[in-house]
Amino acid sequence: MNRKPLFLLVFCLLAMEALGLGSQSIDSATAEVDPVLRDLAESYETLQSDPTGLHRIEDRIVTEESFTESELRKIDQTIGKIQESIDRAKKRQEELRSLLETLLAGPAGVEEKGAHANLQNAGSDEEWWAIQPLKNPEVPSTANDTWSTNSIDEFVLRRLNEKNMKPAPEASREQLLRRVYFDLIGLPPTPREIQDFLNDSSPEAWEHLVDRLLADPRYGEHWAQFWLDLVRYAESDGWNKDSFRPHIWRYRDYVVDSFNSDKPYPEFVREQLAGDEIPGDRPDNRIATGFLRLGIYEYNQRDARNHWNDIMNEITDVAGDVFLGVSMSCSRCHNHKFDPISQTDYFGLRAFFEPLTWRDDLPGASDSDQQTWNNQQEIWEAATVEIRTKIDALCEPFYQKKWESTVDKFPLDIQACFHKPVEERSSWEQQMVYLIERQFEEEGTPALKSLSEEDKKQLEALEARLAEFNHLKLEPLPVVMSITDFDGSISPTTIPKDRRETPISPKFLTVLSTHSPEAAALQPDLPKSTGRRTALAKWIGDRNNPLTTRLIVNRIWQQHFGRGIVPTASDFGHLGQPPTHPDLLDWLTVNFIDNGWRMKYLHKTILMSSTWRQSSHHPDAPSQLKIDPSENLIWRGRARRLKAEEIRDSMLLVSGEMDRRVGGPSLKPDSPRRSLYVKRLRNSPNPLLQSFDTANGLASVAQRNHTTTPTQALLMFNGDYTLDRAMALAMRIQQLKSETPEEALDFLFQLVWNRRATPNERSKAISYVMLSKDEGSQDIVGGRLVDLCHVLMNSNEFLYVD
Repeated sequence: MNRKPLFLLVFCLLAMEALGLGSQSIDSATAEVDPVLRDLAESYETLQSDPTGLHRIEDRIVTEESFTESELRKIDQTIGKIQESIDRAKKRQEELRSLLETLLAGPAGVEEKGAHANLQNAGSDEEWWAIQPLKNPEVPSTANDTWSTNSIDEFVLRRLNEKNMKPAPEASREQLLRRVYFDLIGLPPTPREIQDFLNDSSPEAWEHLVDRLLADPRYGEHWAQFWLDLVRYAESDGWNKDSFRPHIWRYRDYVVDSFNSDKPYPEFVREQLAGDEIPGDRPDNRIATGFLRLGIYEYNQRDARNHWNDIMNEITDVAGDVFLGVSMSCSRCHNHKFDPISQTDYFGLRAFFEPLTWRDDLPGASDSDQQTWNNQQEIWEAATVEIRTKIDALCEPFYQKKWESTVDKFPLDIQACFHKPVEERSSWEQQMVYLIERQFEEEGTPALKSLSEEDKKQLEALEARLAEFNHLKLEPLPVVMSITDFDGSISPTTIPKDRRETPISPKFLTVLSTHSPEAAALQPDLPKSTGRRTALAKWIGDRNNPLTTRLIVNRIWQQHFGRGIVPTASDFGHLGQPPTHPDLLDWLTVNFIDNGWRMKYLHKTILMSSTWRQSSHHPDAPSQLKIDPSENLIWRGRARRLKAEEIRDSMLLVSGEMDRRVGGPSLKPDSPRRSLYVKRLRNSPNPLLQSFDTANGLASVAQRNHTTTPTQALLMFNGDYTLDRAMALAMRIQQLKSETPEEALDFLFQLVWNRRATPNERSKAISYVMLSKDEGSQDIVGGRLVDLCHVLMNSNEFLYVD
């Protein structure tokens, strides 16, 4: 192969990448030669001072080992495929000239050009709406406006007036009551709560109701679920083994407590990303970092190197989804095709997490509690030293053999990490050792099965003697799945296939920041840590970061309306949808920040608006749908089906079976606890919850699917769970001290449908459940009452919020 076509190919591949001219096959070819493009660009720096450098560059390209034989064959095959695209590229000389100037600027110029190109018709990066500074827009004013109750309504009304559209009337008080209960606590109101609200005619009745529900502990239980979906919370490891994680529930309870305490969002972010770097004696800070332990993991994986690499990439991907609202994973292998996110941006974000080591030895207890426990432990150890010494002497040889067997299962380079002294290890090597140690622990103690019968009897006798001192021991301290930065050499972050393995420093998104965090910003508040994650958390929670601040406000809006102002809740990039009401989003965001980043303030602002209180039935819906078929302009409320957890929890509540205890370890699916407290196993999900589209814990979920399937109907009508709840509900109704059957059935309808039965509904229900139609009969047939309860639970009025 001669040098000129090779040089031309490399240049044109880069040009076509930037101009958006490549096909799928060309993208593949680009991926093959991408590692040497940086070499080529770097070499061009010599042209500015050494005109003869071109000769050496061409010699280098052909003669050095920058290309393998396979790559050379690939290049040769690709030349023919791209000739037509080269011809088209020649017609765009200005773009090619600009690209050449970028190439001459060196590797950084090549990288940024590639990241910012190929946006097609999405607009320039500088005009990307999500990175524009927040503005505090003037609230519009409309003449003769009798509808608006706060500024949200005025922004919405302005858009409606532009299209000659009108908002829907306000929903009925019964509908609003049911809607706000499910919006804030995920459960229906009781008949007593319905009557109290309907009987309250004061102007402040609605505001008092909203305040009361925001203060209800069940608010945190309900709102925690949307965050747990985002962070892909689950209580099992995933993959084939899918081992149960018995202690991760403490992170779930931390999220519940954070919502109930109305924790400011920047604090919430920092605790999850860098709680271990926050000074102070707060066990919750360690528990919060469980966010970084939620990924898929399999303890018996022998390919530790790739296993940990996958874990680190997944942490980076989820951090981008949850906190940045951009798809970082697209930039893992190459510069993003549409968004201004380079491959270096991706690994710059990963570098914040590079020092991580997993920790299972940091208890979720205060320093004083730990000291008390340690003092008592010393008393027990002193009393049992002789017995424990004998047990150790008996078991140690067998444990040693098991250690050797466990370590031998790993590749030689991973074994070398285990045998290296801890003070000589890098952060990556320490994590490899953790994976070995975890495998040793998870596999139990099969080594002791080799004990002789005599030794087994001796061990049993020693353990019996040891148990006599149990009264000296305290209960074990709470176990926490946590992380810290490694206290030693930090392994560099590098781009795969970068032959020079250039270290990538922690780096904010280039399009949002002109600088990476300086050394001063990476000084930790605590010793033995790098401060990297703290710097990242502070940047995310900075009021001047327009992307991250808009993102969380849009997420809260989405939960109330079923769709965000930005419909693509975790994609604020060029492939996502733009905001339908950009001024409203900015106004909400500025007010959210100015009011202490408090989510309850944002909830109340939304719920007090006429916009949220619109009926889902508009008197002129057909004509308005012609103008706005996607209903982007928020001219009526949205009827929605209850979420999976709301369906299950509502059945438990109306049947009177719900166990209302808050927090604690998760239980089996047949437990009467709220669905939040049911074990969430990735590979063995609860059938009822799975059928109604609950998140599976495998990836970040910003908005659940809303499917309608025969399986849902079959589970609700024929499933044992629903039928058991109907039987419990029927028993509850029969035990009421009602004067008449009509009174009992009125209570049933209010309990299940949150409204009184119409005269026709009451008449049909009475006719069905009564023992006979004789005028004097007052007996209800139990089986028929069960059927009625079962039907009410299967109805749309139970399963949907209007």
